[in-house]
Amino acid sequence: MRGVICAASYDDNFQVVHTIIDEKDEPEIGKIRGSKYVQSYLGDSFSKIKKYLDEQRMVCFVGTTCQVNGLKAYLRKDYKELVTVDLVCHGSPSPKLWEKYLDFQKEKYHSEIQEVVFRNKTYGYHSGTMKIRFTNGKKYFGSARVDYMLKSFFKEIASRPICYQCPFKTLERCSDFTIYDCWHVAELVSGLSDDDRGYTNVMVQSHKGGDILEKIGKSYDIYQVDNQKAIELDGPMVLHSAIPHNRRDEYYTNLDSEDLKEHINKYIPVTAKDTLIERAKIFVYKCGLYEKVMKLKKANERKE
Repeated sequence: MRGVICAASYDDNFQVVHTIIDEKDEPEIGKIRGSKYVQSYLGDSFSKIKKYLDEQRMVCFVGTTCQVNGLKAYLRKDYKELVTVDLVCHGSPSPKLWEKYLDFQKEKYHSEIQEVVFRNKTYGYHSGTMKIRFTNGKKYFGSARVDYMLKSFFKEIASRPICYQCPFKTLERCSDFTIYDCWHVAELVSGLSDDDRGYTNVMVQSHKGGDILEKIGKSYDIYQVDNQKAIELDGPMVLHSAIPHNRRDEYYTNLDSEDLKEHINKYIPVTAKDTLIERAKIFVYKCGLYEKVMKLKKANERKE
């Protein structure tokens, strides 16, 4: 019997929603790939998942730890057909901020949006940028240094209040797998060089998870690493909540009353230096020097 996967996707208006994809609709899986730094709308996904499970169909649910916990609480019992994956979370910005950001971009580029990628590998895995493709053919790229949505997220001014005291920041989770970015693979796996295409840290949280990993392991390149070292290098958010910004409440109180550009620059300004560095990065990349500059930067960091 076919299985289904439930994970965050975009609806027709690029709002972030949890959607269920049937195995027979495999091409649709592309919609749930990639980071989405917005609180997703769960809708009636929990009740639909229960229906699939009661029919003894396999279900894989992917979400933040609190969402996995919420699903387990809703179901009230364990299902052998359910596989859960929780994402190590940095905090969840409000959908209202995301909607205002999209409106700002559509007005700026005089076009509807055709594609959104939160972490486009514009300059490689280690330097992801927001990418927006518009129906008029134009494209926008912006790093967390200058992009209003990403800057709000990484400056920790945009998350829900509970994210600053998250009760799920523990090593052991209620899921079968915990996943988070791996930025230091060369330091975790001897003899493995970083190709800048991206690796993922995976923590197995249950016997079911271990059995699944054993079954699918031959299809992937899997390396066993020191869990504590991986968390120290790549996963501080495994155990630590976002640090609250001292103007967070004010930020959301005034969000609707101001132009987004004016609003962001009031609280977490994009400076002239930020803009200059961003333009310099684009110039260096177009000249084919970006990779050399990054290697030099990494070499200097190792010396320090």
